[in-house]
Amino acid sequence: MSENTKKDYEDDFLDDLQNYEYQEMVEKARNIVLATSAGAGATGAIPIPFADAPIMVSEQVAMMIAINAVFKFDVKKDILKSLVMAALGTGGATVIGKTVASGLLKLIPGAGSVAGAVVSGGTGTVVTLLMGNAYIEVCKAVKMGKLSLDELGKQKGKEMMKKAFKEQMKKNKEEKR
Repeated sequence: MSENTKKDYEDDFLDDLQNYEYQEMVEKARNIVLATSAGAGATGAIPIPFADAPIMVSEQVAMMIAINAVFKFDVKKDILKSLVMAALGTGGATVIGKTVASGLLKLIPGAGSVAGAVVSGGTGTVVTLLMGNAYIEVCKAVKMGKLSLDELGKQKGKEMMKKAFKEQMKKNKEEKR
């Protein structure tokens, strides 16, 4: 075997190994998103009006911290909170509308509380799922060198998170059709 052929095999092996590790990271991150989304649905079902929103944001930040661990990133909590708020601002009208509606329903004893819990729980699940999937896309961009960790908390990172969240919302709408 020539030296060039041996080098080609080694390069191919390293490329395959990196691709496998990358796919493994994405899969682990998706599992984190699914688990957190289920938890956010339960949080949304809390029967106390408007009590779920701050808890859900905390859950979403914790989910992003766990995703960072998978991708081997070190990102400050404040930056993650700003990314959550940037993404929520993107789909804010829909999210805020459902949050207010479910909060108001929870004020009605009995059936209203149940309906409010169902709407709020469903909204929490979907928003957290979309948020997590959007953040995975941002992490992939960082891994590929399209965005640096320093840029993550700056305008470029927030814009990328907003765009990824919008794309996830669009994708979710199309899947429902």
